[in-house]
Amino acid sequence: MVPRLCLTTGERQRAAAALQRYLDNRSSIVKTFALQGLADLAQNDAGLRAKVKQLLEESAQSGTPAMKARARKLLKKYPG
Repeated sequence: MVPRLCLTTGERQRAAAALQRYLDNRSSIVKTFALQGLADLAQNDAGLRAKVKQLLEESAQSGTPAMKARARKLLKKYPG
């Protein structure tokens, strides 16, 4: 839901930082949705795109099966 809000650059960066912390969660579903949220946030923030793309590439290689599938799907339509 957060990526759909009208956020300032600072708010978007704080949201991205919070979502990145969720990547350390034990739950595969939490990690997968954190990846989705980060990718959605990066759509509207060029400053986040390179870092998020790197996270997606890493997750596509070494994440849980759900993370790998989601990361591959997101990378196909990733803008940068």
